[in-house]
Amino acid sequence: MSDQPQARPWAPALAALLLLGVVGAGAYFINVAATRRIPAVTTADCSNARFSAPLQPLDQPASVHHYQRQPAFTIDTQRLYEATISGPRGDIVICLVPGWAPITVNSFVTLARNHFFDGLLWARDPSTAPGGPVIQGGSPNNDLTGGPGYYFKSEKVVSPLYKNGSYQPGAVAMANAGANTNGSQFFITLSSFTLSPDYNLFGEVVSGLQVAAKVRKGDRMQVTVREQLP
Repeated sequence: MSDQPQARPWAPALAALLLLGVVGAGAYFINVAATRRIPAVTTADCSNARFSAPLQPLDQPASVHHYQRQPAFTIDTQRLYEATISGPRGDIVICLVPGWAPITVNSFVTLARNHFFDGLLWARDPSTAPGGPVIQGGSPNNDLTGGPGYYFKSEKVVSPLYKNGSYQPGAVAMANAGANTNGSQFFITLSSFTLSPDYNLFGEVVSGLQVAAKVRKGDRMQVTVREQLP
């Protein structure tokens, strides 16, 4: 096992992929393109923002841990999003930045508001092989396997939280099993972590990094997400 965050992939289901269809895929990419005509917000400045009440479910699947396809693009890239991960050690507050990785933020927000993460266990802490200053969660199997039933593509790492070949303390990024295999598993860096820029970096811990450092494998999480108000 390498030093890198891992998300062991599930076997692809051909029938589920076929459901995407040319029309559905075309509509999704048109939606993304239309959203990007206005430059997306690129700074993690949640401290000066006002946020809505926790977002309620939207097109929630029958099983919160299994989606038939990648969710539609529904976030506003001109707004920040704030996720709060609650657990036995306290709260970790994350500023999600669409300008860093819009597809990733959209997926995370969708999963969070539809209660995908609620009740899941953290699957990795620094004591978990192969080690490293990270905690990792988002596995529906409560280990380092599985995902939401879809993959989404890799996005170039543009956040200032990646520099000198390292993900900086408080970076929030996707775990994966290779290019374009992002799903639901994510990690938080507790200190500078030397790693190739192959993991979509989409947010920053703005409060509770000391709480994250206390998280242990097996701790249960609850996640709420809010949208920046105009």
